[in-house]
Amino acid sequence: MKPKVMTIERDVQLDLDTRGVYIQEVGISQLKYPLYLGGVELDEAAAQQVSVELSLAVSLAKELKGIHMSRLVEDLLAHEKTVTPPGLIELLLRLKEHQGAKDARLTMAFDYYLDRQAPVSGRIAKQAYTCGFEARLEGSRISVLQKVEVPITTLCPCSKEISAYGAHNQRGYVNVEIEHHFSVEQAPEIRICLEELIEKVEAAASAPLYPVLKRVDERFVTMQAYEQPRFVEDMVRNVAVFLKDDARFDRWSVKVTNHESIHQHNAYAVVSGGK
Repeated sequence: MKPKVMTIERDVQLDLDTRGVYIQEVGISQLKYPLYLGGVELDEAAAQQVSVELSLAVSLAKELKGIHMSRLVEDLLAHEKTVTPPGLIELLLRLKEHQGAKDARLTMAFDYYLDRQAPVSGRIAKQAYTCGFEARLEGSRISVLQKVEVPITTLCPCSKEISAYGAHNQRGYVNVEIEHHFSVEQAPEIRICLEELIEKVEAAASAPLYPVLKRVDERFVTMQAYEQPRFVEDMVRNVAVFLKDDARFDRWSVKVTNHESIHQHNAYAVVSGGK
């Protein structure tokens, strides 16, 4: 059946609204789409196709009835290049201009895969890290966030101290967010990537995690954790130390959560800082 050609005489979204309510954000969420992402790895040329869950939104003036929702997806489709954190600002500006909005916002969450090599056998396999980008354009101010969750092993110092042998350990999760501030007149420059954060967090733990471990590796990792016990307080401070001394971003936060092996509850600690 051939579609019937129709003429749209009135754009309802452009009707006037008399309620006098300015909307800070209106848009779409939980949009899943495949994108090539760069700027995650230490190798600046590296990129990976990942399945991204996005939200895209703009502000809406109090006198306008609605936005054009389809334009949000169209703007994403027009961004054919590999997406990097600075490139998010280009997309933000397009969202704003295409809607005639004052502000714009986007978030994306994705799993990124990095090679991890077992410490003794040398076996290599891919390990997933939960990552995210967020960008906001508010008037002339732009902010870009990089987010990552790093799984680690922590061994309890108290358990080691009081036990004749052994000590309880658990899997922990370190959530790091770093924020960059720009004005619309600035050329955005982001000089730190998520892989660098991942490696620093893993080095600060009792032991990192690996996708493949043979017995010789398991022995190594078990003893490594025993020699490097960490409370959740130790872990969050270890990460905070290298974040607070890094001038490549404006704000930062770190949350460490231990999924306790001898309790039903978790233990957590949070530190944040910056301008």
